[in-house]
Amino acid sequence: MCKRPRRRASRSLGTGHGHMTLWSRGSVRRLLRGLRRPAQLERDEIALELKRALRSPSAREAVLVLVERALRHEHRYCAAIVRGCDVEGETTLALATALHLSPRQFFRYRAHAIEAIAVELDNVLTRSPARGSVEAVLRAVALGRLLLARNSPSDVASAMRHFEHAAAIDPLCVEAYAGLAIGWLHLSREMEVTPVHAHAKAVSLAQRALALEPRSAAAHSAFARVAFDAGLGRAVAAPHVVEALNLDPFDARGHIASFNLALMDGDLEAAERSSSSAVALDPTSFTYAICAMAATFYRRAWDEAIQQARDLLAIEPRSQVVRIHLADALIAAGRPEDALAIVEPDDRPSNDPYELSSAAQARGAIGDREGARRTLEQMLLVARTRQVSPYHIAYGRVASGDVSGALDDLEDSVREDPGWLMLLEHDPAFFELYDESRFRRLIALRPKAIA
Repeated sequence: MCKRPRRRASRSLGTGHGHMTLWSRGSVRRLLRGLRRPAQLERDEIALELKRALRSPSAREAVLVLVERALRHEHRYCAAIVRGCDVEGETTLALATALHLSPRQFFRYRAHAIEAIAVELDNVLTRSPARGSVEAVLRAVALGRLLLARNSPSDVASAMRHFEHAAAIDPLCVEAYAGLAIGWLHLSREMEVTPVHAHAKAVSLAQRALALEPRSAAAHSAFARVAFDAGLGRAVAAPHVVEALNLDPFDARGHIASFNLALMDGDLEAAERSSSSAVALDPTSFTYAICAMAATFYRRAWDEAIQQARDLLAIEPRSQVVRIHLADALIAAGRPEDALAIVEPDDRPSNDPYELSSAAQARGAIGDREGARRTLEQMLLVARTRQVSPYHIAYGRVASGDVSGALDDLEDSVREDPGWLMLLEHDPAFFELYDESRFRRLIALRPKAIA
């Protein structure tokens, strides 16, 4: 049995009760019909007003943003019906059948969706934010940035909820969309979602932030970082790094985007300078301190990286990314037994892909190829039930002596997530692959700086 949509007070003209809006259901239906006729939307007064209010590149994009905002908390059938009928042009009967809805249920959800869109249209075009609303947006953004800076998956998820809350109050909040874009990159790195899905969301949100305010340093730095990870290319990302730093040289986010650019260029000294500048501008950000530690790690200053990692763990003992960097630095420094004690305390194997990859690397460094193979098998078992990047599986392949398999995995990882190109050449796990022609071809895929 289908769940009945949650009843809300009607806010459309002519319903006879509830708060009245300026926008009728007929106006909403006209906007939805125009989704498949973009030229018609560009002549529609309401669509053009919506385009101006949301600062979208086109009227159609503005209507799609409106629909997304209006239906994101409604029953999933509401969004499915609008997407199927109005965006993709499916027939009512075919879509109702596909959703396993009776005609009565279908039209009830359809009416509910239109009503929700009318309410959101009223919010966007007629509401002037009260002082309390402005303060709520600022508070939500501040909390979002604070949580995002902590870098753990749970904190990132909480940060994104605060950014979503800010955007719900103020649809024009650039900081909220920029924060959400970076949040999706974090989720991809933590393998909470697939890179393809995360990058698509991040690109869309970063583009929206830029469209809302082309002179925002936050929007430019977010777009640059997204462009690097999503594989849009150095030529796309680099101008936004420059623009972010020109607009506000005291915003640490621009320097972190510059850190990513330097890694892409293979300029480790510049990467260290940029991360140090970010930490100096925002010393409370754990994420920026991790970037500074990573720059030291990739510079192959292993002892210094080990000390920085230990200092960071004293601040936040739960940080997985710091523990993994510490383990990898210990392996590179010739102390694989100490690394195993970190990722496999009391010889208890983990089910975490990051810890398994470091454990396999440590066992390979000790000379325990059989142990490395067992760890690789555990990684492949985990990969059946959760997202595991081929990049980390390649650690296990190298450690167990399967060079060809490692190169296959690295090629797959770069194809799936081009952001790995920033790290590939500097990762000590793959130093022994440098003489392999396939590995050199992979490194050559990294966009080069323009002289």
